[in-house]
Amino acid sequence: MEEKYGGDVLAGPGGGGGGGLGPVDVPSARLTKYIVLLCFTKFLKAVGLFESYDLLKAVHIVQFIFILKLGTAFFMVLFQKPFSSGKTITKHQIVGSLKIPGRKEFKDKKLNDPRKLVRN
Repeated sequence: MEEKYGGDVLAGPGGGGGGGLGPVDVPSARLTKYIVLLCFTKFLKAVGLFESYDLLKAVHIVQFIFILKLGTAFFMVLFQKPFSSGKTITKHQIVGSLKIPGRKEFKDKKLNDPRKLVRN
């Protein structure tokens, strides 16, 4: 009976060469495209780090993070296009998500008693 686990992994199922592991042939044109893209992104990252270091000398860290998040959110909206697909949000859902509890809800005795918050 053949051994299910163990043995020479590179040898393959028949004991000879030709197993599933080893170097993979990739067309050089496709590989070159990815290498150029990798170098370009590394360059952009270096420029971004350099510029952010200079910007942090002039701007407070909280403002810097806000600007950074705002910029990334802008690009994510451009790439994902969330407003052009999916279900639309109703007016009732928008109002419900923006509703802030008033003083009455906070002064209610049910919310102040922790035993009433536990549901059985």
